[in-house]
Amino acid sequence: MQFTSQEKIAVLSLLIEMANANDQIAYEEMITINLICQKLEIDHDSFVVAYDLKCEHAIEVLKNMSDDKKLRLAKMMVEIIDSDNDVDDREIALLNHACHEIGIDTLL
Repeated sequence: MQFTSQEKIAVLSLLIEMANANDQIAYEEMITINLICQKLEIDHDSFVVAYDLKCEHAIEVLKNMSDDKKLRLAKMMVEIIDSDNDVDDREIALLNHACHEIGIDTLL
């Protein structure tokens, strides 16, 4: 299962938003994002595009993914939340919002 280029950018955009939900990205969250970028083979130019992409636009792209990709995205979002051992209410709120909007909640 491969993400398309557009999906990769949208996934990364949402993960960056998740890491920054509490208004600061922890070092551990950045490490996790970098590892995910390596796994998904996301280059620097795509990272820059993802960083600037609005969260709601990313969610619109992600709605059209297959169920398997959506479940993989959910795992990545939880990885980001867990990475710094500091679960913030805003991270959980964004997770719930994204899962509902993308349709992940109906898969669980």
